[in-house]
Parts: sequence; structure tokens; C-alpha cells
Amino acid sequence: MTDYIQIFCGSGFDALELKNRLNDISIHPIIKDETKSGNLAGFGIPNYMYSHKVFIHKDQYEDASLFIPEIIKQDKI
Repeated sequence: MTDYIQIFCGSGFDALELKNRLNDISIHPIIKDETKSGNLAGFGIPNYMYSHKVFIHKDQYEDASLFIPEIIKQDKI
């Protein structure tokens, strides 16, 4: 994951909303679900509110940084 930058950590709902909004502007993020990873490994994640992380490729960060604050402000993510 060295070519990716984490741009968000929060609930699954908010992570999916951010991903969809970024897809609309041709930025393709990856969501890492810590709860699913923890369950598969045999232990749970105690705080589901911060269990999803959104990453984007370093090449797309400059473009995304122009839109992310506005997306978060509009959707109250």
C-alpha cells in the first residue's frame, strides 16, 4: 500500500458515500474494512465507527485534495 494515501477513516456508510462521490469525478478509491479483516482473522474490531479506511493512489491525490474538503462539508462526513 505504499503507492496509496489514506484520506479518510470512519464508518462504512461515510466511507462508501465518499467513495461514490470520488468515483463521480473519476477518482477511484479503495475501502479497507477493518471489521471484515478482524472477523476473518478471529477477532473483532471494538469501535465500528472508525473501522473503514479510504485510500487513493498517490497520482490522484492532487486532484482529490481539491474536492475532498467540499465533499466532506456538503455531506457532513
